Amino acid sequence: RWQRTMAVLVRQGVVAQGPILEPPGARPKTVRTVQLIVPPERIPDLALHLGRKSRRADVLLALLAAPEHRMTQAELQRAADCTAAPIKALAKGRAVRIGAARSWVALAVPADEVRAQLAAGVYERAPARTRILQALLEAGEPLPPQGMSASALRALVRAGVVRRWDDPPVVELRLTPEAARERIVKLRGARVYLKVLQFLARAKDPVPVREVYKHTHARLTHLKRLERDGLIAFGAEEAWRDTLVGADVPPTLPPPLTDAQREVWETVRQALDAAQWHDAPSATAPHVFLLHGVTGSGKTEIYLRAVERVVAQGRGAIVLVPEIALTPQTVRRFAERFPGQVAVIHSDLSAGERYDTWRRIRAGDVSVVVGARSALFAPLPDVGLVILDEEHDDSYKQSPPIPPPYYHARETAVALMRISGGTVILGSATPDVVTYYRAENGPYKLLKLPDRILAPRERMAEQARQLNAPRARYVPAEQSDAVSVALPPVLLVDMREELRAGNRSVFSRALQTALHETLEQGEQAILFLNRRGSATFVMCRDCGYIARCPRCETPLTFHGTRRALVCHYCGYRQKQFARCPQCGSTRIRYFGQGTELIERAVQQQFPAARTLRWDHDAITHRHAHEAILRRFSTGEADILIGTQMVAKGLDLPRVTLVGVLSADTALGLPDYRAGERTFQLLTQVAGRAGRGERGGRVIMQSYQPEHYAIQAAAGHDYEAFYRREIAYRRELHYPPFRRLARIVFRFPTPELAEYEAKRARRLLEKRLAEGHFTATEIVGPTPCFFAKRNNLYRWHLIVRSTNPAALLATLDVADGWFVDIDPMELL
Repeated sequence: RWQRTMAVLVRQGVVAQGPILEPPGARPKTVRTVQLIVPPERIPDLALHLGRKSRRADVLLALLAAPEHRMTQAELQRAADCTAAPIKALAKGRAVRIGAARSWVALAVPADEVRAQLAAGVYERAPARTRILQALLEAGEPLPPQGMSASALRALVRAGVVRRWDDPPVVELRLTPEAARERIVKLRGARVYLKVLQFLARAKDPVPVREVYKHTHARLTHLKRLERDGLIAFGAEEAWRDTLVGADVPPTLPPPLTDAQREVWETVRQALDAAQWHDAPSATAPHVFLLHGVTGSGKTEIYLRAVERVVAQGRGAIVLVPEIALTPQTVRRFAERFPGQVAVIHSDLSAGERYDTWRRIRAGDVSVVVGARSALFAPLPDVGLVILDEEHDDSYKQSPPIPPPYYHARETAVALMRISGGTVILGSATPDVVTYYRAENGPYKLLKLPDRILAPRERMAEQARQLNAPRARYVPAEQSDAVSVALPPVLLVDMREELRAGNRSVFSRALQTALHETLEQGEQAILFLNRRGSATFVMCRDCGYIARCPRCETPLTFHGTRRALVCHYCGYRQKQFARCPQCGSTRIRYFGQGTELIERAVQQQFPAARTLRWDHDAITHRHAHEAILRRFSTGEADILIGTQMVAKGLDLPRVTLVGVLSADTALGLPDYRAGERTFQLLTQVAGRAGRGERGGRVIMQSYQPEHYAIQAAAGHDYEAFYRREIAYRRELHYPPFRRLARIVFRFPTPELAEYEAKRARRLLEKRLAEGHFTATEIVGPTPCFFAKRNNLYRWHLIVRSTNPAALLATLDVADGWFVDIDPMELL
């Protein structure tokens, strides 16, 4: 009716119709729930029987059997890591029921009137016999038989319910009033309705519909009839779409701190207590700490204690991680410490999950938010702490051409905490050079955790038993219940020497031997290569033709699993060809290597090894990150092959070997941060080894082993890298000594892109002359390193200044211009 009325008003011009502005997921959708309908004692046999048809039957039944789990179909699919197919198989086998959203039902009449309402005839139309009994019951005395059905009266006499007298002609009730009402209910076939009403009367409070079905054997038609006659009322129970439903996260207690952790924590604690009273100076940055700790040094425990302190003060905390792949592991750590208080935000959530999470946060139902950079804008009522784990990561920056706003989560967090009087903790084993410079020279404070701490002794002992470790390889830390160990040794292999020795395999001889030993001992290994696919380019050996993307003019990468050539920038793909499109030759060769090629090489050389690949191509659904991590951490695979996803913050105690197949992949790029990125990536991936009781080792293969970034990464020496890098930056006036701004010009023709770039330079030069800017220079314009992307030609220019934003503030930015302050790359 409302929609029809609005349509009329729109046609008459009384109201105007426009777009509805609402958060994603705000519109209600049908939420399907899954209910177990077999007795618990039948579950083992049923799981065994259905297991042949449904791969996840046992997992699904176990989740549904837990009394505390009330799950929607989407939640169940996520918890069991499956599609809808096995759930439908269970429903077909009459093990579960898939129904509408959870709801409750309650009495709409007083409990003491339940029987009277049914017997009084207000419930449904009565047959002839019930009308006779109802009349006798209401009169309370014998009645003449006039108007009574003769057949119905004879049936009641035969049943001994009434007696008929001839002199005078009357009909007398032979039952007590209570027995008469019972008889009326029975005659009407209303036993199931009476059961429902009596069950609700005993419950007093509203009851979930599935509980009514379970205890009364009623059907939905029965409940709808009772609702229509005003005896019961339905109510919707909001089915929150919660990403943590079904997760097994038992609460844990904080472990004891090492001496280094205790010193760091005391400094952080004092800042948090001061910030509680908004004592942070507003003229400078708030309490901002750079927590520089080697991989596995216990930074997360400092985060947990800081969050605990802030939550105890009645404030909220936001914990940011750079990759969605890290979210499940981080969420688990925080959910164990803060059960029921953690919400998750990242781009892989559905619109409904994002909306429900947003509402829960805004309502104050949670105190801790964990997620990627967008989680920084979660509507917590009073944020007292923001933590950026792996603060050096480029993914914290939202840059063009991604839609605005453009921001860096690190700088935004500092600004947010300046407003709210809170604290920022930036944690990393390889801090951003600019961040480390600020911590050394102000305004940030530098805190260090120089030693790797594995775990409390009890956990290490249990881990050793699970892994059948032959003996302990750790060194006990003094005055601590934790276990400390040296960082894993790194062997740097010169691949030029391998070629001279006749080894043309992707694996050096040292790495082949180490893989054999690791597999023989039942341990796990990670192989890292920051390139996906099978071959990085395809070339004809006769004419030199290279398969390129027609939209980007970059070489296409060959993917053997798909038998296709793919562009990793715009997604263009074409079929694999056997003859050269240019000269017709069959001498087609595949050059370079990617993760798919490495996986095939491992399977050929180590056929007994179980492999997993973790790269962009392996992420086929929204929970793939979590599924791959779970499979590897539970020992379902021996070797994990991946790109940079395997390098960031993962805690995998069974990994004893990390092999870096090409340590110098990014060193040849024309970007001032190429050395820094290489050092960070190598140090992070090396840190995945040796985090368990068995220790670990790292083998790095490189064609430039003498490069300072690779040498520093092999020595786990951040200080050596930083001193060399900061000297290079100072000499060339790169950040932190100057700030950069980059303007990228993207147009359909190269001539237009060049014209706009040169026009922008003229405008900037005029602005420089008028504004008397000092220590400012303009570099370019020139074509970008990737000169064409997705059918758009790209030029750029760089502004190097102490305050580039002031120079660009009044610049008339035209369509096709993209301004990036403090860019993360110059390609």
